Amino acid sequence: MILLSSEAISDVERVREFLYSKDPDAAVRTVGAIWAALERVEHFPKIGKPTEDGRIRQIVVRFGRRGYIVRYRIQPDNVIFVTRIWHGLEAR
Repeated sequence: MILLSSEAISDVERVREFLYSKDPDAAVRTVGAIWAALERVEHFPKIGKPTEDGRIRQIVVRFGRRGYIVRYRIQPDNVIFVTRIWHGLEAR
């Protein structure tokens, strides 16, 4: 099971809205790529690289020349809890 934090939901909406205003097809493909990556994480939870906070893992979803960073936590029963999503060029 994959759950998204309220922040991660806002992140996806922000990414989708930004891209949709420029290229609606890219918006759909980007969200699809992020979701496909999360489905891989669901099957292989430890695929992500641990972050400085040992409870949080991170994957990079390649899209075009750059990618999106997805941070998540593995909860009991291997539930994937997505904490944040952002583009690699965003100021963090």
